[in-house]
Amino acid sequence: MLIRSLARGCAACAVLAAAPCNAQTENTDPLPWAYAAALGSGVYRLGDGTEAQTYRANFSLGLREARDDSAGVRLLLPVAFGVQNLDDDALPLDRGNDGVEHAGFLPGVELEHLVGERWTLRSRAQLGYAKELQGTQQSARLAAFGLRSRVAFDEAPGNPSLINGILWTGFDSSAGERSSLLRFTAGVEFDIRAARWRVRDSPMSWRPHVLKDWYYRRPPSLGSGDGDAELLEGGEWQLGVAAARNDGFKILGFGFDAVGIAYRFADHSSGIRFYLNSVF
Repeated sequence: MLIRSLARGCAACAVLAAAPCNAQTENTDPLPWAYAAALGSGVYRLGDGTEAQTYRANFSLGLREARDDSAGVRLLLPVAFGVQNLDDDALPLDRGNDGVEHAGFLPGVELEHLVGERWTLRSRAQLGYAKELQGTQQSARLAAFGLRSRVAFDEAPGNPSLINGILWTGFDSSAGERSSLLRFTAGVEFDIRAARWRVRDSPMSWRPHVLKDWYYRRPPSLGSGDGDAELLEGGEWQLGVAAARNDGFKILGFGFDAVGIAYRFADHSSGIRFYLNSVF
């Protein structure tokens, strides 16, 4: 059982997105590069004002499956790295346009609780480190804490599940910059049997979904208990579908339930995301 759980966990990663987007307002630059390991692939602002196209691989390792009397445990191992996103003529004179601009690692632990027959709750805590490898070469300490829930309605048409979540993430850089964000997520995912489609005699199903994320920037005065959070305009939408097999898939000893593709878009950017398993 443990070996199977480990194999499933190793493959439970969000594959690198092709041209992803990140939240930003109409009058502001992309978010700082230190957010990449927590928020995912996208375009981020480097310390010298240039931009990096960033990719994140969301690896995880399952240590124990969730049961009615005990929580499931998963080790989170997200890795992010970025490459320069500007043309040579837009870069400072002392900057090149080759090599990795920044890298980050945000390990942590996620607990999965079976709260009821329909409700599953996941909580996570992560601490990590990131560094610019070009430009200012500043470093940053990272942190993230979050909750995500899924409420399944198996008897309803399409077997919908309501997905909601909240994530706090922040960083403290060696250049003295401190910042944090709140991200709220709401969406729905379906599980629809694919008629007559079988893979190795196992039934297949489609898992279409729609999600939206809202981002709030915390003001510097929050530390003293004053000020309100600023909503970053627009938010992000994600529309996608995954092909799932009842008995799961296995490649090179690693197991996963589904393979999916999604289109993620905001007012100012858009991109494609590939992922494994459920968006939950």
